[in-house]
Parts: sequence; structure tokens; C-alpha cells
Amino acid sequence: MSVSPQAPQPPVPPQPPRTGSHLLAIALLALGLIIFVAVVTTWVGLRIISRGVRVNVDERGSGAKQVSIKTPVGSLEVAKEVNEARLGLPIYPGATLVKDDSSATVSLAFGEEASLQVLAAKLQTSDELATVRDFYKQRLGSEVTKFVERSPEGKTVFEIKKNGQEKIVALQSQASGTRIELVRVTHGPRESN
Repeated sequence: MSVSPQAPQPPVPPQPPRTGSHLLAIALLALGLIIFVAVVTTWVGLRIISRGVRVNVDERGSGAKQVSIKTPVGSLEVAKEVNEARLGLPIYPGATLVKDDSSATVSLAFGEEASLQVLAAKLQTSDELATVRDFYKQRLGSEVTKFVERSPEGKTVFEIKKNGQEKIVALQSQASGTRIELVRVTHGPRESN
């Protein structure tokens, strides 16, 4: 028995490489590079900001504090000191600050161009609402742009709006006298104090 020789077979060509495995490797490499750049950029940004941020706390003898935070893009200042000159509103004679930590000056500045300053004070007096209302009617006079004798909250409100400022005097009768709320909001170019 003889076996007949088989005809030679042509060589089998090698299989082409799978392209899916290369695409996955390239995508993972690109994702890793993006994450690396984001981490480095965030780290550098935080280093720059941390060197440019200055926080200052000034404790005064009367227990009042002034806090200021200055950054390369702007500043924030908070002070417990509120007075008639800064408010731009008269303070009722003999009225005392309410001891609930709600009286303060808050100033936000964004570069040299724009700022927002909010000054607020809560005071109380043993005088009746009518007496206090008459005082503010006389002192504010023709500056008042809106007057509300009795708001839904039961307050008498004087509003003054002009030259980028809003000033509000709100009075409310209480059992022990009258609560006085004074607010001044200034926005626009930065103001020096």
C-alpha cells in the first residue's frame, strides 16, 4: 500500500493584527494624558490662588471683629462697625444696637471697576412708632422715593433710590418700643471708605 504523495500546500498567510486592541490602547493613553493635564493645571491654579489670597482678622478692643479676604480677582470685607456716617442714614437718638449679630458692613469688590457694599443695622428704642416715624420723615424729607405706612410684615418703610444706592429705613412697633432697621446698598464703581 502505498500512499500517494500529497500536493504541496501554499503557505498560510499570517493573520492581520486586530485593530480594536490598538484603538483601545490609544483611547486609554489619551484619557490618561487628559487626566494628567487636568490634575497639573488644577494644582498650579491652586498654588497661584493660595499665594494671592490674603486673610486678615482684626479684633478690636470692644469685641468687634473685622475680617478681610483679598484675592487676585477681588476682595470681601466684613466689619461689625456700623455708624451714621457709613450708613448715610440718621440713627435715631438714644437707639441702641440689637444684640443679635445682624448689624454689619459687607463689602465685595471685583478689581477696581465694580463693587457691592451692604451696610445693615438693627436698633431699638423705647419710643413709640409714631415718634420714630416722625423723626425719619423730618430727617429724610424729600429724599424718600417710596414710603409705605404699613407693609404686609407690619413695618413702616422709607426707601431712597438714587446714584447707584438704595437706602431703607424700616420701623416696626414692638411691646418694648420700636425696632429700627437701617440698610444701605451701594453698587457700581468701587468706593473708598
